[in-house]
Amino acid sequence: MPASQPSTTASQPSTTVPCAWKLLYNTRAMQHNAPHSKAVRFRYVAIAVIFLVSGAAYLNTLSFYFVYDDELQVLKNPWIRDAGHIPQIFFKDVWAFLGDEKMFSNYYRPLMHMIFMISYHVFGLKPWGFHLVNVLLNAAVSVVVFMVAAALFEQTTPSTAGEKRNGLLLPFMAALLFSTHPVHTEAVAWVSGVPELLFTLFYLLSLYFYMKDGDKGGKKLLLSAVFFFLSALSKETALTLPVILFAYDYCRPSFFQRERAGMMGLKRYIPYVVAAAAYMILRTHAIGWIPHLKRHAELSGYEYFINIFPLFAQYLGKLFWPANLNAFYVLHPISSVFEWRGTVSVSITLAFILFAYLLRRRSPTAFFGLLLIAAPLLPVLYIAALGKNTFAERYLYLPSAGFAILTAMMLDRVYRTKALGRAAAPAAIAVLIVITGFYSAGTAMRNPVWKDSYALWSDTVKKSPDEAWPHTALANVYYANGLIDRAVEHYETALGLMPGYSVAHNNLGSIYQKKGLIDRAMEHYEAALASKPQSPEIHYNLGDVYYEKGWIDRAIGHYEAAVAIRPAFEIAHYGLANAYYDRGLVDMAVEHYRIAVDLRPDYADAHYKLGIVYAKQGRLDEAMDEFRIDLGLEPGRAEAHYNMGVILEAKGMTGEAMKEFEAASKLRPDLARPGQAVRAPFDVPLGAGR
Repeated sequence: MPASQPSTTASQPSTTVPCAWKLLYNTRAMQHNAPHSKAVRFRYVAIAVIFLVSGAAYLNTLSFYFVYDDELQVLKNPWIRDAGHIPQIFFKDVWAFLGDEKMFSNYYRPLMHMIFMISYHVFGLKPWGFHLVNVLLNAAVSVVVFMVAAALFEQTTPSTAGEKRNGLLLPFMAALLFSTHPVHTEAVAWVSGVPELLFTLFYLLSLYFYMKDGDKGGKKLLLSAVFFFLSALSKETALTLPVILFAYDYCRPSFFQRERAGMMGLKRYIPYVVAAAAYMILRTHAIGWIPHLKRHAELSGYEYFINIFPLFAQYLGKLFWPANLNAFYVLHPISSVFEWRGTVSVSITLAFILFAYLLRRRSPTAFFGLLLIAAPLLPVLYIAALGKNTFAERYLYLPSAGFAILTAMMLDRVYRTKALGRAAAPAAIAVLIVITGFYSAGTAMRNPVWKDSYALWSDTVKKSPDEAWPHTALANVYYANGLIDRAVEHYETALGLMPGYSVAHNNLGSIYQKKGLIDRAMEHYEAALASKPQSPEIHYNLGDVYYEKGWIDRAIGHYEAAVAIRPAFEIAHYGLANAYYDRGLVDMAVEHYRIAVDLRPDYADAHYKLGIVYAKQGRLDEAMDEFRIDLGLEPGRAEAHYNMGVILEAKGMTGEAMKEFEAASKLRPDLARPGQAVRAPFDVPLGAGR
């Protein structure tokens, strides 16, 4: 198409391009003259198509299960089950629900817990419901990408270019490419990827309303600031938005050439400063100013800096070629920029910066697209503050919107190439179909990897065989499914890769403990504790094996350490109560049994043992209450029936006592039957195990 204003009516079809293509291209101009024309309707058709395409790409995820962090953040997260936890959600870090007072996190994401809470109250713990939320959020983001791209192409094209491309062709292409990009599978197919979807949705909505506000400084600007605040509450990366807003204004030179330039122009950013300040107050209250955890502490400050370049180059590579996707990328840091990886990655980074600099005036829209790729990646280039998985595909979710916009612009170049003549439009369509087909196929092949824990970790072990963590995760799957030998094999592999790895030692200890190999279990627990002395689970496990060996005082020491680190650790309170009881510290035992049942009202074993202790103290009515609760939770516990019978008999209620004895003898024939001599009361406790 020549570089002139497109035709404004649908009655003048081009002789070189299909009418539908022309219609797409000229929709905005047609809308101006005919608000109810086919072009206007096509806008809604385009949105529907984008929504359906993005939904179809992830429809199969509705049959997937909870994997990875889902098992903690959803299945074992008490916050999402009760709205009474909302204050904790907004005033604690993302992992505080675990109850470890000495465990800290670098992350503050309250809206993640809120969306999980809503999902829980709508769907219960059905995985398909949580996956449906992700699919719908991704579809909504794809539509907003379309809206943002349309506003961007309309408002940032400089008048000196001789044309103002106001149609829906480019935004439609950009949204289509975004909705099918395979690098999104981690964010969408994984339930715990929802922070990426939420923050991106609010981030782009904030950008969209900022664009639509123009220079008015009205309600749309305030709405944009609200979405910015919601985006920040979803994920920390949202704080890069002011950079994007300033870049957008930079792409509209007219903004700074008006009377509002200077201090008057800067007033537009005040709502975002206020929103950012409010967010930082909440975040600082929850986790403080600086990261609590420092990953890869073996790296020097210089090495942290130079490894930014290979990390950035790796992100660009996955955007351009989203193949061989992996849930866990092993960090292989460089120690000098003069290594080949260092030299290449520095060259790529400098080329990216130079390219952006050259485009800043020649093509402001392309410049903006490049910045939309780079700015959201800046926070995830700080290796020290990241999780154990330094490179993660989900971090590319928002940057891929900038990449999709740039790709759409390149396809537009093909469309407008005069040298291709009549073949220009078919060539652009063909390229779009090929790229979209490649992306869709990649997404379809990658999605099933997130179906369940076995699929995820077996794939990850194949792609990252030299990393201990995936081997341990796969071993956990084997362990949970009773494949003990396979589990031991992968735990041992993990320890070969990372000697002293506390998780592998701890889990091997658990296996050997269940096999009755107490000494071997103790060796692994002690090795685990040496590596991770503040782990409440390891302290509890050591207390358990010491108890089994009869080393009660040593067991008490580790149980006490476990509950000191995690006061809400109900099973450790239960173990501590058992140990206190064996030492004759009955009142202290009662205290910790009570804490255990208060923390977990359905803790049947703790109710049963509390009933025994109450009965020993002569508190028969309270003992009866505990035994009744226990039988309501575990109707098949013969010992509870037996002890109920003893209490009833002591109260002179012989008939009811006989019924309890009969119920006990049916479940356990070795217990006393009616008419036989009754053994000493409370002779059949559970023991001190888990």
